[in-house]
Amino acid sequence: MGTREVVTWHDTYKEEAVRDAERELQRQHEEDRQRDRDRRDRAKQERDRREKQEREAREQHELNSKMSGLRSSLTDGLKTYQVGSKTNIAKQGIDHVNIAMFGPTGSGKSSFIQIAEKVLIGKTTVITQSDAKEGTIILLEFLPELNFRLFDTRGFFDLNESMHQELDNILTGKIRPSQVIVRDEEEGSLPEGQAMRTGPVPLKDRMHAVICLLGHKDPKEYSDKMKNIRASLKEEGYSPVGALAFINEADYVNHDKRESLMVKMSASMGSPRDRTYAFINHLATETEVSAESAINVMDILDTALIAAEGYIKVQQQREKYAKERAKPKADAAAMSIKDFIEQIGEEHKWDEKKVNSALQLLEDEDIYDVAGLKQFWDDVKPKLSIGMRSAIQNALFPK
Repeated sequence: MGTREVVTWHDTYKEEAVRDAERELQRQHEEDRQRDRDRRDRAKQERDRREKQEREAREQHELNSKMSGLRSSLTDGLKTYQVGSKTNIAKQGIDHVNIAMFGPTGSGKSSFIQIAEKVLIGKTTVITQSDAKEGTIILLEFLPELNFRLFDTRGFFDLNESMHQELDNILTGKIRPSQVIVRDEEEGSLPEGQAMRTGPVPLKDRMHAVICLLGHKDPKEYSDKMKNIRASLKEEGYSPVGALAFINEADYVNHDKRESLMVKMSASMGSPRDRTYAFINHLATETEVSAESAINVMDILDTALIAAEGYIKVQQQREKYAKERAKPKADAAAMSIKDFIEQIGEEHKWDEKKVNSALQLLEDEDIYDVAGLKQFWDDVKPKLSIGMRSAIQNALFPK
């Protein structure tokens, strides 16, 4: 019987092979764990993506609903607008408001007009771009279906003396809608056969508000070039409404960047920040008109109507005062003291109490006519207030 050979495990298994097997098992285990982690991460990312989409969809729906309500309110107000409904001005033959739009070529005027037309009248006009420095242009009128009109002035950015006069002629109504304007280096005028208005132009035929449109480029460049325009508008009594047309959607949706540009541009345009708005130039970006842009355009128009009625009111007051100043005044010497004091009180807006106190003081001094007041003026004037004394003295002894 042979001897049995005893075999130990280390004779059968090599230690290095065992370690390799253990490492392989560990590697596979780690891969399984990583795959599981990746699977959980992908599932979480998908859940987050869906939740974000659902949240954004809800927010967009809420925004659209809110904007739909705002737009409905704004558009209804603009469609049914009547002169005098904003500030209760006297119409005096004014049946519609005239709003001038100006800005450099490519600033977004065409986009603005098309958005307004699409929202308010359901159709748009194809507008041909032109270089405002060359050739001939037409003073174009838009939205004639409504009780306000938009006028595209096509240019006015590099104002020389000729174009400065042309802008003034448009604002004051001397150049009328649909008239062709000839522009060259020597003069900006109307072609032969078209007469420019001369003499006073009725208030109803002037421009009543101004919308200044700029693209969102270099604010400093705009500020320098707008200097003459700001001065011209201020001189004519206009407070412009500002509109900033973005051609970069990323800048528009970036709130901080948009606000920074809006502040700088409002200073360039001469419009207060709360009367300066932004919208996306959909023609330049080749995008659909967003609800927010449409609402902002409606806001611009609504604000322009308020500015227009404010301008009309101021001009009506100026015309009234001019007429009053032009009226022949009665000879003060032939007037009774009562008529004389009441006339001064009306000119200086004294209330009834102030007028009566002056009359009582003069009666106490036994002065009943203007001649007597002149004669005893040195005795009477110390007893009057400074303001009353100055007004009466100027009327008694006009310079």
